[in-house]
Parts: sequence; C-alpha cells; structure tokens
Amino acid sequence: MSERKPRVLVLSQFFSPEPCAAAHRMESLARALVAAGMDVTVLAPMPSFPSGRVDAAYRGKVFLRERRDGIEIVRLLHVATARRYGRYLAWLSFAFLATLYGVLFAKRYDVVLMTSPPITLAFPAMAVRLLRGARLVVDVRDVFPDLPIQMGVWKEEGLMARLVGGLVKKLYALASLVVPVTPSAAERVRRRAGATEVFLAPNGWDRVEPRSGVIKRRNGEFVATFTGNFGVANGLDLLLDAAKLLKDDNVRIALIGGGADYHHVTARIDREAIDNVDVYGVRSRAEAMGALAESDAAVSVLREGITECIPTKLFDAFMVERPVVLSAAGEARRVVSEAVGGLCSAPGDPHSLADAVRRLTGDRDLARALGRAGRRYAAAFDRDAILAGLASRISALLE
Repeated sequence: MSERKPRVLVLSQFFSPEPCAAAHRMESLARALVAAGMDVTVLAPMPSFPSGRVDAAYRGKVFLRERRDGIEIVRLLHVATARRYGRYLAWLSFAFLATLYGVLFAKRYDVVLMTSPPITLAFPAMAVRLLRGARLVVDVRDVFPDLPIQMGVWKEEGLMARLVGGLVKKLYALASLVVPVTPSAAERVRRRAGATEVFLAPNGWDRVEPRSGVIKRRNGEFVATFTGNFGVANGLDLLLDAAKLLKDDNVRIALIGGGADYHHVTARIDREAIDNVDVYGVRSRAEAMGALAESDAAVSVLREGITECIPTKLFDAFMVERPVVLSAAGEARRVVSEAVGGLCSAPGDPHSLADAVRRLTGDRDLARALGRAGRRYAAAFDRDAILAGLASRISALLE
C-alpha cells in the first residue's frame, strides 16, 4: 500500500479567479505544495473581489467543490457587498463559516496554512490546529496589529489594537512556522513569535505572457500606469493630485484595477474634470502586465506610515523593463533603490511625485536604463522558486 500524502488545508480570503496579489500568491503556493507531494485543499469564499458581488458563475451557491491543477478548492458562501466597509462583513462571515467547516466537516489535516490579511482567518486556523491535530503555518502579508496602527486607523493602546495583539500572540504561539514577506516585517514578527520559527518568503514575479492592446495613447503622451487594488493602503488620492499637476506636461495616468475606493476615485475624476487620467477597471493578469509593457513607466503609491509593504507591482514593472515612480517609504523604497529601477518621491507629496514623472518624460534614456536595471534585479525574485523553498520547509515540519 502506498504511503498517504501529507494533507494541507490552505485558508485564504482570496483565491483565483480573483485578480489580486493575495490570490496569485496563494495559488502559486498551493501549486508548490502539490509539486512537493502534498494533498492540498484550499478553503476560500465564493469569488467576489473586487466588485463586492459574487461572480456570476458562483452566484446562488452555498457550497462548491472544484479541482484545478491538482488542488481541491472548497468554496463557501459569505456576505459579499460593494459597500466601502463591507469587506469587514465579508471577512467575519467567511471566518465564521470556515470555522464551522473546520470543526464539523474537515478531514484530518497534517498542516493548516492561513494567510493574513484578514486576521480573522486566525479563528478557523486555530480551530483546525487544536481540534484536528494539524501543524499551523501562518503566512503574514501585513503585520497585525501594526499596520492599522501605522495607518492611523487604530490607536496603539486602543481596544482593537490590544485585542488583535492578543489574538496574534496566541496565533504565533500555536504556530510551527510564521512566514513574513519582508525583512522588516520579519523583525516585527520575531518580537511576537517567541520561540516559533520565522521563515522569510518574499514576494516576487511570476511567469505571465503580457497581452497587449489595453493602453490608449494619444499624441505622443508619456503614459504612467498604476495596476492593483484601489484600496485604503494605496494613495490614489495622492496620485490624482499629482495627475492634476501634470495636466500641461503631456502625461497620462492609466489606472488598472478595482477595489473599495474604485467609486471614490472615479467620482473624483469626474467631479474635478481630471481629464489626463484613464480608468480601465479590472483586467486579467495578462492584460495588466500588457498594460505595463505598453506604458512608459509604472507608478506605485502607498499611504504615509505604511513602511513594510513591497507591492508586487514593482516586480511586474521590473520584469517588463519599465521604470517605477514610487511614492512610499520603508521596504518599497529600499527595493526600488537597491534595484536602481526607478525614482523615489517624498511620501505623501504630490509635487514630488509629479516632479519624478517629469524627470522621466524629459530623459527617455534614463527611463530605459532604469527599466533594464530593474529587470536585472528582479531576476533573483522568481516567485515559483521562492515558494518551492517554502513548500520544502513545510514538508520538513512533518518529518
């Protein structure tokens, strides 16, 4: 009789076909676990990001099993809403149902792996860890409660920060492995994780064939493109402020994506007649990469105070040899500076951001040189290789 494959349950709020960095990372990790010889089940809600409405193919279903690339995907109904703060209901409802599933219906797993945000997935992860005897692995894309404190959403000594801080401390204590994505996040995690092992698995690029034909260029304009989530962590108001400063510079800003702030962004563009900004909405991964390849530069903006995030869009831009214009501090700034792959502006300053774009419009040779340097730097961040290393470390937990 052949030996049973190790069973892994992956808990993720986002999963393909949802077009976001978290979904792409977790799909790549699930594939890496399958390649490492594991039996992988992903527990995720019905796809609803970024529209806030369940995708048509999944609508009206309460429970669904799929199988793709050797991965079993279990979908659960959850509260999906397009309201700006509705994501909290989506997170809480899925965490509740995932906990019930883990307690009542899930088979015995050897490993349960959760990814955060949202931190609410700690509840089903700890339930499966305690009741099913699984080893717990925590993938940390944003450090809680630190990120909401940095953004000014929570007070450091406030009730939410203390409650979530206590939850995270318990989560890390139960974990066999905690996996941050940046060096500075790893240091914060280590301070809370105690004796639990911390394994750094950074973000990187994946193999996607760009699909052209997205960007509409007019009269030799310089096109700078933002791709990704229109969320509270991204400073899209700052980018719109910079776009207004660039209205007489033959510069066009392209926005590709969607999310909680989509209607706010489009309403502001209409209200203030910011006519050098085009919004293309949500596009496939291949189309988003194609849009970057068709642009003259990529632009990445983060809210002030966010210092431990490295947007995957940086690596996307590097891989198609486009320079990055960045408005952020911390890890993102370190990556762009180390890569010599773009220009960094002062966080929170639209004038500085606009000046960085102008510098590239006036020096196309510089733009091309930065793009080539970014490509050389990004070569070391093959996401498949990084996650294969993480899969090997998870396998070692079971030996």
